[in-house]
Amino acid sequence: MSTQVESEKAKFSLGGATLYGINAVIGSGIFLLPREIYQALGPASLVAMLVDVLLVLLLAFCFAEVSGYFDKNGGAYQYSKTSFGNFVGFNVGLLGWAVTVIAWAAMAAGFAKLFVSLIPQAAGKETIISLLLLLTLSIINSFGVKTSKAFTITITIAKLIPIIAFVSISVFFLKHGIDAGHFTPFVQLSKGSTFASGMNSTALTVFYAFIGFEALPIVAGEMRNPKKNVPKAIVTSIIIVSLLYFVIIAGTIAMLGNGIMDSTKPVQDAFSMMIGPIGGYLISIGALISVGGLNMGDSMMIPRYAASIADDGLLPRVFGKQNRRNAPIVAIVVSGILAALLVLSGSFEELAELSVVMRFIQYIPTALAVIALRKKDMGIKPVFRIPFGPVIPILSVIVSIWMISASNIINIIFAGGSIVVASILYFVLHGSKKDGVTPLKE
Repeated sequence: MSTQVESEKAKFSLGGATLYGINAVIGSGIFLLPREIYQALGPASLVAMLVDVLLVLLLAFCFAEVSGYFDKNGGAYQYSKTSFGNFVGFNVGLLGWAVTVIAWAAMAAGFAKLFVSLIPQAAGKETIISLLLLLTLSIINSFGVKTSKAFTITITIAKLIPIIAFVSISVFFLKHGIDAGHFTPFVQLSKGSTFASGMNSTALTVFYAFIGFEALPIVAGEMRNPKKNVPKAIVTSIIIVSLLYFVIIAGTIAMLGNGIMDSTKPVQDAFSMMIGPIGGYLISIGALISVGGLNMGDSMMIPRYAASIADDGLLPRVFGKQNRRNAPIVAIVVSGILAALLVLSGSFEELAELSVVMRFIQYIPTALAVIALRKKDMGIKPVFRIPFGPVIPILSVIVSIWMISASNIINIIFAGGSIVVASILYFVLHGSKKDGVTPLKE
């Protein structure tokens, strides 16, 4: 078997790509989500959930179409650079890489906290656990995509087992919730709140639970037939996650009703009521595996993000250097070190909260890239094409701006300042170069 054939076989299939997309979205947040969204609307939070799914699908459709033009790593960075030039691409790419490194540090710390909650004897060693996790995943990633793929698929299946168990069993308890009056009155507004304001805050909370779907196209180069499979995997993974989220929220409300507001771990408590104490333990294990899965996915995605920018000469080319297993070894080492330094600094959690709004620095250019790439003669027909002309991309931009406006003003200032810093860095590094727009070839 040729090296090229072996390399292609090592990549993610459509099923593997879909699992990667699911893993990139589902984290520990799903186990806390019901309480967070219930507080503003009560059972009517289920309606907000459905509305939010539509909003997320708008953005997912944009990523699905533009990903059909590309067969290499980079995601929103590649779309922005090709559509609007090196300056925009550099900003989207550099800030996207920075945000994901910060998020990785936060998730490594989150893993350590969940680990200690299950094994109290490890208390006081959270930093060591986080650093060991970063080191272990970086080493695994250095062995190439075949090894990373095996770990990612395994851990995603493992995290889905307790989630699917909860969802499957919840279906049989929905009638119990209705009979117990846990869904009535359907709209339960918090004090001083209106339905509109409750819908806004709930939609924003739920939207953050979907963050991560943009990770899949960043590693498009590690997928088989990416122009065909990445668009399908994006849409499929979002639909699957949406169904899981909806039933988890409905099942938790069915069991706890208003008691959901008195619980610090509502999904665990609901599952314990369904099948006994083992239910809470299974969900706790699932939460730990979920965060471990996110860490695994990030350890693979983040270095390839930096390497894709370096391959185009917008970062020092050494970041794109690969080892004999075709893993971007320099980017792996640098990304791991930066995440470790953030863990040691103890300030990453605040940075992670502030950087959430920066995700839209990837969403907005991608939506606009749909329109831009359609107008160019790219010589490529994407497998997935959004209907209704520019309507959905424009709606995606409007939704993104609405989400940004609903965020804390500190987050908005932080994102704006980050753009200014990245822009200055671009002109320092590349100010004398022509800011061309990269053409695509079939």
